[in-house]
Amino acid sequence: MEFKNNLVKIQGIRPELLFGLFVANDVYAKYGYDMVITSLDDSKHSNTSLHYSGSAADLRIANITNHDDRVLIVEEIKRRLKKDYDVILEKDHIHIEYQPKYN
Repeated sequence: MEFKNNLVKIQGIRPELLFGLFVANDVYAKYGYDMVITSLDDSKHSNTSLHYSGSAADLRIANITNHDDRVLIVEEIKRRLKKDYDVILEKDHIHIEYQPKYN
């Protein structure tokens, strides 16, 4: 697990998100890729973004040139983390957030 640069702030990250990042790192490694966190509570996000509460992270995918690998990685992270996490393959990153579902 690496960070994009010194601008990625780790203060205030929720333990549940940290757990999700460890799971994601394991999945990246399984497919032979290094996981790079590009954003936590930094950068510009929407006003309602879970990044600002320490519940969301963005992960680099530029190093994963095979689109099928990207899809497989996202699907495996989703499978391992279950319903309280949203894992979304965006155009230029994987977005992962801890958002408990109470139903």
